[in-house]
Amino acid sequence: MKKEEDKNWGRIWKDLRQLWHRGHLAVIVGIITFYILCCLLYWYVEFDRTRGTGFLDVLLWNTATLFGQDFADHYPVSIPGRVLGLVILLISMFGVSAITGYISSALIEQNLNSRKGLRKLQSLKNHVIICGWKDDLKALIQDIVRKNGSIRYQDIVLVNQVDETKMQLLLDDEELKGLQYVRGDYSEEAVLQRANAKTVSKALVMGENQESLESELVDSRVFAAVLMIRGMNPRAHICAEVKTKKYKNYLEAQKCDEVIYSEEYTRYILSTATSYNGMAKVLSSLFDNGDGVSVQIFELEEEWQGRTFGELFQYYRNRKQMAIGVLENMGAERTLKHSLLAEAQKSTNYGEIVAKMKEVRKLERNAPVLNPPDDYVVGKNTGVIVLAEEV
Repeated sequence: MKKEEDKNWGRIWKDLRQLWHRGHLAVIVGIITFYILCCLLYWYVEFDRTRGTGFLDVLLWNTATLFGQDFADHYPVSIPGRVLGLVILLISMFGVSAITGYISSALIEQNLNSRKGLRKLQSLKNHVIICGWKDDLKALIQDIVRKNGSIRYQDIVLVNQVDETKMQLLLDDEELKGLQYVRGDYSEEAVLQRANAKTVSKALVMGENQESLESELVDSRVFAAVLMIRGMNPRAHICAEVKTKKYKNYLEAQKCDEVIYSEEYTRYILSTATSYNGMAKVLSSLFDNGDGVSVQIFELEEEWQGRTFGELFQYYRNRKQMAIGVLENMGAERTLKHSLLAEAQKSTNYGEIVAKMKEVRKLERNAPVLNPPDDYVVGKNTGVIVLAEEV
């Protein structure tokens, strides 16, 4: 609770600083300060020799007059008091209008910037950014939220520069209420900074071919965005979709967490569907055709280390789920290598340390082993591939 309160106060303080730098807050503070000073002088001139009338009473009377409430049974008698009273009335005419105008314009500007994707999202943490555009983007976003219980629509930031009408229709959709938007070229660092890429938990980068560009040029922008996000946030889980094998290889060489080469998947689906009757429906069911059953990957607890796949298979079968394989060296490369190096450094044998370091260098991350034998021994950093209902 305290952390949430600190975050809210930090956000308020940041908004106030932004208003100050724009000059809005400085003008508001100036008007209020001048008003209080006039009230102080008015109190001194009118009530300097009168006992029982305090400054707060005068401030209350003048403020009531300022907002049109005539319950103050007092009027200025001295000439300086009348002059100051006139100044206070002028403040009520122009000062209050200026303050309400500044506040209204700030709120309208914030709303417009949010809708146009021009707002900086510096307060977001552990969010998801989706760079690029697809015609079925709504369905993609809904699937991401459905498959990740911890992700809400408010946690998703779209980064693209598609037609404003298309984007506005998506943002106005009641089913996607809360989506955040940053407009711009996601291959530019400044645009990713506005999306606060340095604190994202996940990033999906897709091609955005709005200008009928060559596939390699589209993929080059994807490649540049992945490199920049990785530079800003080494711990982010990054998934990239490309159309050319050349950039698939480039991204894999740069240790992108997930690389989707769409042409490869399409070719596989077409060839197997041609060869086997009913294969298209089987693949649709495996990838989740809406019935809630799909292939999923779960992390294994440490207690499973050293046990066999046969035991693992039986455990999930008892839960009405099917283990179809394991994923070796599961996780982010940075975390895995740090863990293995820390373990190697515990040894006092220099030769063993060197061997471990060579092993780390050749490490193949997220390596699937489908249908392993029953006596397969589960190792460290291993996940299980399961066909089951989504949780």
